Order: sequence, then structure tokens, then C-alpha cells
Amino acid sequence: MKKILWASILSLFMCFPIFGQDDAFQKPDYQKIQSVTGKQSSEYYYPQLFERYRQHDTTLNHKDYRMLYYGYLFHPEYSPDTRSEYRDSLKSIYDQQKLNAKDFRKIIEYEKQILELHPFSMRDLNTLAYCYSQTGKQEKSRKVDYKLNLIIETILSSGDGLEEESAWHVINVSHEYDLLDVLGMQVDNEQHLRKEGYDYLKIEDNKYGISGFYFNVGKLLETSQ
Repeated sequence: MKKILWASILSLFMCFPIFGQDDAFQKPDYQKIQSVTGKQSSEYYYPQLFERYRQHDTTLNHKDYRMLYYGYLFHPEYSPDTRSEYRDSLKSIYDQQKLNAKDFRKIIEYEKQILELHPFSMRDLNTLAYCYSQTGKQEKSRKVDYKLNLIIETILSSGDGLEEESAWHVINVSHEYDLLDVLGMQVDNEQHLRKEGYDYLKIEDNKYGISGFYFNVGKLLETSQ
């Protein structure tokens, strides 16, 4: 299994406004998010909100996810550059030609450990949802899919990615590649340019005639220092 397909969420983008409809976009107000998620009296108090997220609470809505995703920048455990030791264990399984139920169960356990370290990793949430479905745990798969969809929707709502001013805001560089994968865009030679808090990824020829996308990583860099 070389790649987990994103088919379970592609329908989301058929109706979500992207590529030029900036009236639907809202840049994250980091100062407000930090303030609101830090107050114990707030409905968005981060420890409580994050626990609901960890428990796969599907009553969390888009605004909750904006607070969760961008609020994680201010979480004590936020560490975007940390690599999980379970990555190597996953690779050894993925290199097999065919996976069985036992393999899928192993992947589930590894992914759960990775998501403890990187709870908003789209690629790992997608893999977890897929493996749950392959082991007959459809309800768990549905709940993880819900989380994945809302994270993607949150990033897409921050801009259109077509220029620096409307760049997509992400909290991890890996999310740039994950998002373009979801949108069916192929990165051109993995080119990754960073300039003053922005990343720009060139993409291969596509039906939209778009040459690349911008990502705002300014707060990521500031928080990581």
C-alpha cells in the first residue's frame, strides 16, 4: 500500500468555495484566539475544547475547529518539527505488497500514537479513518473523517492561496502538502520556497491554470522560536 486515497472527502470540495471567492474567507485572528482559548470561563477554553476533539466529538462545528486548529499554536505541547518514532514502524508495513486485518490493526495503534504528538495531521487522520473502515469499525471511521473534513475546511476558509495576502494559514509545513494532495494538485519537483513568513509551492499543470499556492506560516515560525 503506497498511498492512502482521499476519496472519502473529495465531495467536500465540490461545494466549498475555493479559487477566487474571497468573500467567504476569514484570516485567523491569532491574538483573539489565544485570548479566548486561554480563559477558563470561555466556551472555547482550550483544554476542554481539545478534550472534546480527542474524544471525536462530532458536535464540534466550524468555529470550534478554527479555535482548535489555530489555537493549538499556543498549546504547551505544540511542536511542529518533532518526528514520531512510529513513522518507521508504519513504513515497514506500507512497504508490503498486500495488507491484512492484522496489519490494519497495527497501523491503527501506530497512528493513534502519532496523533497524540500531531493531533491535526491530515495524512494520519486519513490513514486512521481508512484503517478503521478496513477493520469493520465504520462508526469510528466516520468520526475521524468528520475531524479531517473540518480541519481541511478550516484551512480553506482562511484564504484562497493564490497570493500572499490571501495565503492559506497552516500550523505545520506538512499540512501544505497534505492540502494540495486533497485538492488533487501535484507539487512541481517538491519545490518549497520560504520568504518572510510565507511558503510558496509550485504545482504541475492543472485545469485551473494555477501555477502555485501561498501558505502563511508566520505565526508558526514565531511560535516555534
